[in-house]
Amino acid sequence: MKILDLNIRSRYNIHLISFLLCSFFLNCLHVVAQNNHITDSLLTVLQQENLSKREQALVLKAIVSNHPELDSGSQYANQFLQIAIEINDPILQAEAWEEIWHIEDRLGNSSQSLNAALKALRIYEKLNLTERQGASYAQIAAHYVGEKEYTSAITYFKRADSIYTKSKNTIQKALTLINLGETYRLSNHLDDAKASFIEVINLNKVIQNNLIQGYAVGNLGMVYTTQNEFILAKDNLHEAINILNKLGDSYSTSIYLAELGGIHQKENESKFAEEKFLQALTMAKQAGLKEQIRDFSIMLVNFYETQQQYPRALEYQKLFQVYQDSLVNKENVQKIEQLKSGYEIDKRESEISLLNTINTNQKNLVFILAAGVFLLLFFAYLLYRGNTKIKKANYILLDQKEIISKREQEKALLLKELNHRVKNNLQMVSSLLNLQGHELTGHPAKEAIVSGQSRVEALSLVHRKLYQDGVDTRIMIKEYIEELVLGLFHGYNAKFKPNFDIANISIHIDMAIPLALIINELITNSLKYAYENTTDPMLKVALTNDTKDRLHIQVIDNGVGFTTIQTKKNNSFGIKLINSLIQQLEGTIKKTGNEGTHWEIDIKIA
Repeated sequence: MKILDLNIRSRYNIHLISFLLCSFFLNCLHVVAQNNHITDSLLTVLQQENLSKREQALVLKAIVSNHPELDSGSQYANQFLQIAIEINDPILQAEAWEEIWHIEDRLGNSSQSLNAALKALRIYEKLNLTERQGASYAQIAAHYVGEKEYTSAITYFKRADSIYTKSKNTIQKALTLINLGETYRLSNHLDDAKASFIEVINLNKVIQNNLIQGYAVGNLGMVYTTQNEFILAKDNLHEAINILNKLGDSYSTSIYLAELGGIHQKENESKFAEEKFLQALTMAKQAGLKEQIRDFSIMLVNFYETQQQYPRALEYQKLFQVYQDSLVNKENVQKIEQLKSGYEIDKRESEISLLNTINTNQKNLVFILAAGVFLLLFFAYLLYRGNTKIKKANYILLDQKEIISKREQEKALLLKELNHRVKNNLQMVSSLLNLQGHELTGHPAKEAIVSGQSRVEALSLVHRKLYQDGVDTRIMIKEYIEELVLGLFHGYNAKFKPNFDIANISIHIDMAIPLALIINELITNSLKYAYENTTDPMLKVALTNDTKDRLHIQVIDNGVGFTTIQTKKNNSFGIKLINSLIQQLEGTIKKTGNEGTHWEIDIKIA
């Protein structure tokens, strides 16, 4: 479940706003009636010459709240802040920072939004406005939840809860406790989460708010699901669905339906599980919830695969891919909005810099006047020529900067999109190999299909890391190798966990791909052949870069040893592939030790 929006921002100066609307909106009432565009009407009011600074600030505040374009809204928010500072009104300053927080949060600028929320909070703390402090604490906590910094989020939600407890604001306290409980659940503090939701349910016996009741029992049901208390979980989830469905909350209702489907699947009630998953997907489609359609589609893919209904699984795999691509495009649009906003700010800074240069030159001109008429004319002529050249040079530099910036942005977006497409294609190939492998159960070719699938998965993981990390051509090797090895352990249903000792460095994709295939082959050989009759299996992967230009990799197991494996696999495609890739990386590979298998690889860093 998502964190509820607790930003109940108090609005002061209501009488002044009413007076402002009565005094100035009467002049443009016919415009509002004609086009019904609130923002255009407010901009018309802002142009009135008889507005005081305080009235200008209030109009700008309304413009920011209603403006449909984030970059323009950001400019008006900063104007609002500047005027609030000029008139020394701390409450208006805090409200301006709150508006900036909302815009930066929608643009995805995490650090800027947090900074704005903290500045608003400091003002409210200084003025001892406790209710507004509570709202700011909730804003900051929601930010930390989005960043998955749950410890900080819990701290700020508790501060908000303390304020609402003292002020006896029961509704805000209940909403805060729901968010606190959900944060506990996300951070796997299940007992604390349960206690928070039960406290909300008890509070709601007085409040009698159906929405609060629905969220509280629904999230409590999700906690019970995690604790495998399925009877309690189903009771609470059914109650939440009945309440929220009547309120028209398709988002929460669909999530709780999918949660019920997961419980039925765990209880091997396939018919009921399928029914709930399909109900959740249908509701998400009707409400246009793209993220939920994507998530429920992959749930159905996994469900039908376990039921060996592979055509249905492939059908929902395609639906998942369509909405996954759509959401990625949405993220790209958000990134473009960020770049556009940054460009507008850079452009304004350049204009200010140019104006400062002109002012400096004008001051110099005044000083020259004191030296005499002849010097005035002489230096005025030189200044005129100099200013002309400076302006031309600045305009040329601005144009070049804009062109370079646009090209770099396009290059970054295209490269990221390329990695995304390659990753999607490789995942599709892997899915096809997986489906084909199911069809070849018992056939000698199945092992080759499974080996090919693991190699494709290793390649896909490289491009997924490049896409997620937002870098051009390098990935962090520690996180990548750990995810690759854990994926192989999961694929081969290994009953023990690997050990890792990997340096946290980044390597180029040209090196990452062959290294991934080498490790894939070595780990696969160990999992397939090494642990027969081994009571306490162990596998360790270590990577160090003791020198600047060399990497040292070790893959160690305590299995039957390579001597036994060698009789089966010495001339296999996997061994040949490893040797070929080692030569490509200008490295060496050798087997050491007498017990188990201990591979040592030394390769050159490009």
